[in-house]
Amino acid sequence: MIQIFCPNNNIPERTYSIEALFVDVLGCSYDTFSIQFSNAINNYELDFGSCKVIIEDHFFNRYKEPLSYLNTCNLPKGLSFFHALGLELPIIYGEDKFERKDSCVVVGLDIFASTFFMLTRWEESLLGREEKGDCDESQLFCVKQGIHQRPIVNEYADFIRQLLPSGISLLTRNYDVILAHDVDGFIAPSWTSILKHLVSQTIHGAPKKKSSMTWWDDIEYKFTFPSAYSQFEMYTNLSEKYNIREWFFIKVCGRGEKEATYFYNNAQTKKNVRNLKELNNKNCVLGFHPSQNVIRNEEQWSREVDRITGLLQEKPIIGRNHHLLFNHEILRLWENVSDSTMKISNCVFHRRIGFRSGVCVPYRLFDLYQRRVMHLIEYPCQIMDTEIRFNKDYEIEENLWLEVKDIISQVKKYSGCLVLTWHIYVRKKQLILDYFDRCEKTIQYAVSG
Repeated sequence: MIQIFCPNNNIPERTYSIEALFVDVLGCSYDTFSIQFSNAINNYELDFGSCKVIIEDHFFNRYKEPLSYLNTCNLPKGLSFFHALGLELPIIYGEDKFERKDSCVVVGLDIFASTFFMLTRWEESLLGREEKGDCDESQLFCVKQGIHQRPIVNEYADFIRQLLPSGISLLTRNYDVILAHDVDGFIAPSWTSILKHLVSQTIHGAPKKKSSMTWWDDIEYKFTFPSAYSQFEMYTNLSEKYNIREWFFIKVCGRGEKEATYFYNNAQTKKNVRNLKELNNKNCVLGFHPSQNVIRNEEQWSREVDRITGLLQEKPIIGRNHHLLFNHEILRLWENVSDSTMKISNCVFHRRIGFRSGVCVPYRLFDLYQRRVMHLIEYPCQIMDTEIRFNKDYEIEENLWLEVKDIISQVKKYSGCLVLTWHIYVRKKQLILDYFDRCEKTIQYAVSG
């Protein structure tokens, strides 16, 4: 039994960070360690019986009043590195200090505060997420310091693992791959709509925006993808070919609602859902993709929950917010969607790839303001196709492929869960085929290396 002693303040926050590292990331069982709080100590003390590890507290002791740390002036100011046991770890809070005296080791890197910072992403609340539902990801500490492509929480856990005495049982993880889809649109053009397009563009000329569809684009698309289910089928065949899990996040917008690219009660929507369910594939799971209309609108949230439950004919167990728009108010609503612990995947970058929360394994979320562990499991997504789609230059694409391979290799190293997101909404034939090829190339490398 490992006994962990902590200063007697910020108890929920300290408990969360310790349990997240030991249970969620390292894979220890709860009966492997105990946590005790005392006014008599100022640092974290890990008593292994035969030896002791002291991890210096460089954060929470400075902000003893609950939530007093939540201030922009308390965000990390710069980046330095901690060196020990052959590792070079980013320091978010702490200093580069590692001392071994007899049976005691002193560590200057405040692993627990640094882990808490990454997993809770509390800086995002201060940078605008609570008000706007999102924040400028280029302003995130991990991005500005260039460490967003390192799973640093896994690295912290690996450091602790090297300090653990022999005989501590750890969970054996299996590397996993999930292909996720944000279903933001899929309605196939009808021949009637194509004819209307042809007439309109003959009279008024071709659309000025390059992204707009011409009548010829419509015809090409129609012959290649004759039904609204055609794109779905491409990807379900791919996931079956490589035997990986596949998640579909489905929007349930109604007429007149913002960005209603398809309607939840449309015949084609119902048919697509029915086709996916009839696959009877345990690796294929359908989930909830709440729209941006739910921000600060609990009534709209309830409407969409009822719609997705009716459409799926069961309560969803997975989900991700559209445009990644959410805040703690929305996270609390997520807790009541399913009868079981909800699996969500909101931790992903819009325009880069990497580890937004610094970890590559599922972990429990923490409510900063109610100071409690939530009934939500985050499956962080490392690679989203938005970054790949917007890279047109060949040289940039080759460099990006090297980054993609590096991300995959790191997830494999820690036997993590690789989550890929490929949207289903593109309407131009060649773009669809190009994106599909890139998706298969990525999955093939992820599965076989």
